[in-house]
Parts: sequence; C-alpha cells; structure tokens
Amino acid sequence: MTSRHGLRCGRLAGLLVCSVLAACASPPAPPQAPTLGLTGDSRLEAAPADAPEVQPQDLRWWQRFDDPALADWVERALAGSPDIAVARERAAQARALLRQAGGRRSLQLGAEARLESSSRREAGQRAADLSAALQAEWDLDLWGGLRQAEQSAAATVLRAEDLVQSERLSTAALTARAYVAWREALLDERLLTDAMALQDDVLRLVRVRVQAGLAPTLDAHRAEAEAASLRAEATQALVRVRQTGAALQVLAAQRPAPLDGGDALRLPALSGRLPVVRPLDLLRLRPDLRAAERALTIAAADLGVARADLYPRLRLPGTVTLTSAALGGGVLDIVTATIAAVLDATLVDGGQRRAEVDAAESRLRESLEVYRQTLLQALEQAEAALAAAGGARERERALLQADAAAGAALAQARALYDAGLTGYLDVLDSQRTALEARRRLLVAQADGARQAIATFESMGLIDAGSTP
Repeated sequence: MTSRHGLRCGRLAGLLVCSVLAACASPPAPPQAPTLGLTGDSRLEAAPADAPEVQPQDLRWWQRFDDPALADWVERALAGSPDIAVARERAAQARALLRQAGGRRSLQLGAEARLESSSRREAGQRAADLSAALQAEWDLDLWGGLRQAEQSAAATVLRAEDLVQSERLSTAALTARAYVAWREALLDERLLTDAMALQDDVLRLVRVRVQAGLAPTLDAHRAEAEAASLRAEATQALVRVRQTGAALQVLAAQRPAPLDGGDALRLPALSGRLPVVRPLDLLRLRPDLRAAERALTIAAADLGVARADLYPRLRLPGTVTLTSAALGGGVLDIVTATIAAVLDATLVDGGQRRAEVDAAESRLRESLEVYRQTLLQALEQAEAALAAAGGARERERALLQADAAAGAALAQARALYDAGLTGYLDVLDSQRTALEARRRLLVAQADGARQAIATFESMGLIDAGSTP
C-alpha cells in the first residue's frame, strides 16, 4: 500500500515538474497590434465615394503616368539606388543571423587530435602517444530561450525585408517627385524665355512710338525695366533646371551631367483616376506598418529570451576519445566515452538578469506605442494626400479658366495699344497678369502630379521587386 502511494506521489510530482517546466518555457505572446477601431467597412474621409479600388498594376504606379521617361527614371533608381542596396545587405545579414540562431539549437560537434612524444633516459627509448577525440554538446533549452532567440531572428528577417520594400517605395516616390520638379523647372524657364521674347517685341514697339512722339519716354523706361526683370527671373529658372536635374540623376545613382529636356516639354499626368484603399488595408500594404508589427514580435521574443535566462541551463556534453600508446614494445589502444549532465545556474548577479527582463518588458511596451504612432501617421498621410489631390484638381480647373481669361485680356490690350486706344500700362499689367496666371497653372499641374505620387506612397503601393 505504501509503495503504491509513493508511486502515485512520484507521478504527481513528475506531472507537477513537467507542468512547471512547460509554464516556464511558454513564450510570452506578442500583444495584439492595435487597429484603432478600424473595420472592413471603414473608409478614408477624403476618399471620393466612387473611387476605384486598387488593381495589381497600381503596384507599379509610376507606369500609370502618361510619361515613359518618368517610368524609366524610376526604374533606373530602383535598380541602382545605394539606399536600397544597403537595405538588402541588412536583410542578408539578418538571414545569416537567423541561420546562426538556428544552429545554436542543434547538436554541437567538435574534434581534437593530439600527438605527444616522450623519451626515457634510462632505456634510451622514445615513445609516441596519439589521441583523437570527438566532442559533442547539446543544450536542452528547457525554458525556450534558444527557441525564442530563433523566433526573434526570424521576425528580424521579415522586418528587414519589409524595410527593403519601404526603401523601394520611398525611392520611387522621391524619384518621381524629382522628375516632376525637373520638368516644372524646364517649363517655367520656357515660359520666361517666351515672355522675354514677347517683351522684347513690345520694347521695340514702344521705342518706335516714343521716337514718333506718340508715347512718353516713361513708357520706354517701364518696358526696359520689365525686360530686365524677366531676364533675371529666367536666369534663376535656369539655375533651378540644373539643380533639379542633378538631384534627379543622383537619385538614379548617376553622376550629374547636363540633361536634355527635349522639345515636347510637358508635365506627367495620371492616366485614369486615383485608386483608394480602405484604412484596414493599410496594415498589409504599407511596408512601414508591417515592419512595426514585426518589431512587436521581435520584442516579445526577446522578452522570452530574457526570462529564460533567469533559470538554470541544462547541457549534455559528451566525448569519445581514442588513445594509442606505446607500451613495452607494443601499442595499446584505449577508447574512452563520457557523457554528463551539466546544470549552469547563476545564484547572485546583483539583479542584472531581472533588470534585463524589466528592460525587455519596457521595449515591448515601447514597440506597441511605436506601432500605434506609425498607424496614426499612416492614416494622417493617406487622408492628407487624398485631400490635397482633390484640392489640386479643383485648383487646376480654376486656374485653367484664369489662364484663358488672362490670355484674352492680353491679346485685347495689345490690339488696343497697337491702335493707339490705350496706354502702355494696360499692356504691361496684362502681360504680368497673363504670365502669372500661366506660371500659377504650371505650379498647380505640378502639384497635381506630386499629390498623385504622394497618394500612391501613402497607401504603400509598391511591387515586390526582385528577390535579393
């Protein structure tokens, strides 16, 4: 009866020990990533009600602009960007560290060979002893620390790959914006050059009228001042052309050199309508949000590693040794095998390991807040980009009307001046109004392209690219 009772107690004790081991080895689950109450029915406030959904071709959105040169510049930047190359190398390093973390969980094997020579002065003999040993060690990972370290490394790989995508998206958007800025500067310089030519014609006409006594000398001075002012603005516009062209080439990993803008200068315009995603889709589309979520997994796994380090480690080392020794003119072979169980435990460390657990818990909470902040910023960027894109379209339509009206007013003022029915001030005012309207329209059209680019970027639309 006593033996059965002892057996039952032993089984209960064993089950209790196993339960404790399992509880200690259970990794801390990463906290649920906050969604801020977003559901599948949630919509962005600035999104038009009839906006189209994202299609696969939108992942290469730079090809949706009616400008092959824009697509070519973006492709060159994606292929040659040093920033993308750096991100890919960091992903390669993360994959190497993942293999290292997995290797720590496997059986460790080592080998050793030794040759010893000894001599006996009395007998005048020399003897050689040869030994070879095979060493093995296995960490049982009772508390899951090694497993958690491998999971942390695996999440780090995924995060590094997400950061590659984030860098690709940023590079594509920066290059597209730089291309728009270069085209805008080219067109602005062309507008000012045309305005200079027109003003030179007006100046010649004013001088003729002054010489004929039909206009005061003051008109000639005003015309000369306007011509000089336009030359100064054209010079500054040419500087912007060179600066924006150099910035575009650097983004495409090219040495800055003079760029030919071509004869058919125009700004890229989006073909079709802007697609819109649902807020919840941002969680899977935006690489920075995916990377922030991976950081939660990494922090939770690192916390598991820190907690496992509080408990003793159990290792199973073993060796097999073969020794050949000369003995009495013969050779004696000896094979020795050993196996042991080693329990490593830190009894007193001044609270270092507990402090590491506290720090890991804080890093986990920090990662949660970083994710929340990243999600809020993503929603704000998407809303702002959509609102700005809609505003740019309305502004462009209004400025098209203003440009047409200013052009008509200038033509009428020139005709009246040529007929001697109005003064030069009316012509000068009409010229300035027409040039300002044309330049404001150019800025609005460039802003429309920039806001379309910003909308694609805010939604995290980028293709997978090539696997490094």
